[in-house]
Amino acid sequence: MPVTGTCLCGAVRFRVKRMSGIVECHCSMCRKAAGGHAGFFFVAMRDEVTWDGAEHLTVHRSSPGLERSFCSRCGTAMTGANLVTPDDTIILAANALDEPVPARVIASEHTASKASWFDGHDAAPACEGPWPGWRDLKP
Repeated sequence: MPVTGTCLCGAVRFRVKRMSGIVECHCSMCRKAAGGHAGFFFVAMRDEVTWDGAEHLTVHRSSPGLERSFCSRCGTAMTGANLVTPDDTIILAANALDEPVPARVIASEHTASKASWFDGHDAAPACEGPWPGWRDLKP
């Protein structure tokens, strides 16, 4: 069963034939790229990925030899840190995946770089819908 991923605005979509398990990365670059406490990524074979709307991808060289791509319209991360000179694999952003997917998180990396605000959140209230406290939330 093919797996798909889409950016927030729908301008970019990928389709993969197979995917690896998902890796959660806590490094500061992945946190910033994903806009959250961690980035979530998986590997696919480059020749098994098809793109719709690839003309809307913007590429950023995040470190020497590595680049990431984002939707130029909405900013959704669509790839992880891939080699500038590509090999036969591609790292894709699990945050962009559409449901359902056959994979689960198999590892967490760079946990020493975990965001300080993320630790201890397990005691925070959990809501199945919007959190009602937004209306009263002020610094």
